[in-house]
Amino acid sequence: MFTSTGLDSTLVLVRKWLKSQLTVWRTRNYIQQFIPTSVGPGNDENFCNFRRAFDATPSVHSPEMVSLYLVYKIYGQGRKIGTADTIHAAFKLIFSDGDKYRGKWHFNPTTVAWVGNPIDSAKVQDTMVAIKNKCGMDGGDRKHSLAMSEEFMSRMFAWSDETCPASRYEEKSSTVEEQNLKTKHFGVQICFELIKLQRKHLTFGLEDSKAFNTPYFELQLTNRKGWQKRVNKTDKEADLRSGKFKICAQPDLPACDSFTWMTRWVKYLEEDIYKCPLNPDDYIFPATGANGIVQTGEHISHDDVQKWITEFAAGADLPRANGTFSTHCFRRGGAQYRFMFAPVRWWGGWAEGEHRDTLIKYLLDELNTYEDDYSGMLLPTKPDTDKSFLGEATSTAPAIAENITMLHQSLSADIRTLSTEFDALLRIVAAAVTAPASFASSHLLLISCIALTTGQPNAQPHLISSAKYRQFCTDNYSNTNSFHLTSLCLGTDRLFRHFPLVSLQSQPPALTRGRPLPDAWSDCSRHGDAEHGLTTSLKDWPKDWLRGTNKPLAMKHTQQRIIATEFIDHYKRDKQSFLEAYPEANQGRFRLLGAINKAREARGDRIARK
Repeated sequence: MFTSTGLDSTLVLVRKWLKSQLTVWRTRNYIQQFIPTSVGPGNDENFCNFRRAFDATPSVHSPEMVSLYLVYKIYGQGRKIGTADTIHAAFKLIFSDGDKYRGKWHFNPTTVAWVGNPIDSAKVQDTMVAIKNKCGMDGGDRKHSLAMSEEFMSRMFAWSDETCPASRYEEKSSTVEEQNLKTKHFGVQICFELIKLQRKHLTFGLEDSKAFNTPYFELQLTNRKGWQKRVNKTDKEADLRSGKFKICAQPDLPACDSFTWMTRWVKYLEEDIYKCPLNPDDYIFPATGANGIVQTGEHISHDDVQKWITEFAAGADLPRANGTFSTHCFRRGGAQYRFMFAPVRWWGGWAEGEHRDTLIKYLLDELNTYEDDYSGMLLPTKPDTDKSFLGEATSTAPAIAENITMLHQSLSADIRTLSTEFDALLRIVAAAVTAPASFASSHLLLISCIALTTGQPNAQPHLISSAKYRQFCTDNYSNTNSFHLTSLCLGTDRLFRHFPLVSLQSQPPALTRGRPLPDAWSDCSRHGDAEHGLTTSLKDWPKDWLRGTNKPLAMKHTQQRIIATEFIDHYKRDKQSFLEAYPEANQGRFRLLGAINKAREARGDRIARK
């Protein structure tokens, strides 16, 4: 008996078949139109022969015409490999309709006829190989996973520490955004097998008495690739023993110190996210919803970890011309790094069938690639890659006169640069004393230079009092060789009293974040309030404040401007009336903005988008 569901599924299949047949018929028509152009005018005999090349019964000319058409589309019209694959598949389907024209294309002397599929002929296959080589040469990307080396790990760690310093992990997260940021920077180094790691797989607080009571935690991997397919009990027991690893601290490799970061992550998970000790079945890396709420009982997805790795690799500017960094990059790079450089030589294969022989093959391939690398031949110090293992001869060779000369030239260039910058600083200070009329701007420029010399490259220009300015000069230039600069600094006190200092307001007033929801809207109403030092209202902000590096503030500025305009212009700063009209103000800016927009639409002050 037919049902509506069965008819719908049948209709879908029929449409797919028609679409496939339509592609085949269109390709045949394109070929028929191409034949006269390929044969050329005035050659009626060849035209008649080639015209039957794509009939239901293929001829001796069919492979040649397919090859010519493929060359025409790819080389002549500049199409991609997808076009060649479509043509190849369509005509293979045309000629495979029936048992006679299947298999290898060849001439049967018994029947005196060509049999097989013309698309499987040597001519067409050679043409497809040439096309694939051509398309790959024109920019085909290799998609294999790159190995994460210790150098790359250090660069990612430096970028992560700059974006989210380690000191922030000890603080309580006040917003969902901050919590998600910490989670991302903690979990970016998750490899594929650690996604399903649970609390019962970790044992903390252990010490190895044979290694001077070195503290460590034990990690048991039970979700490794291929382990569940073992059926022999003896092999299972062996796997259980080999699946435990002692993880201790590695202070010399902070980017690879799993002991420190795993311990801090579990502490952060219990104190800041779960706010209670973890249960044995709780995932170490739980899934998090879009609203920032942890999904208990679900582990983080492979795609989320891959997004983090891609983001961090781009932020650290890691080279990835020949592939991509996937969730397997840490495992692969770790094995290569530890085999070549670290004391740990053998931790076994990653799965059944991946034994030491496989690992040695990978390492020999890597070593051969290194020895045949001539990318540094133009460098002043040419690397010795083929005369010693991993270029050890270069690093241990004695210094020669040429190397010492290059070192001296580099140091001399750095000293000259420092001397030039210090002379410029002295001229700025001298100009501040001898030219009182321009002292204000010179003073601001001087403070910017001071910020740069004290290790604050991102500090904004700001004003300091004369007492602090004198203290800076006294503390930093009080030796005998800089008495003149100190006297200049001490002599500027009268200038501070007689010349007002004007701040260069290059940044807009800060748009605060993190206030409690009931009070969040009040920040909008304070802009333009002279009593709070905000002399520029939101509606009068210059356009330069919302361009360049401040462009992300444009949307937030518009939202706050709408709220402030409603409170100031429509309700005349009457807080009670405003809250009575918009009780959504206690639920946050976003809900308040939606209520205001609806009220403006009702008054005719706003036209809703359609």
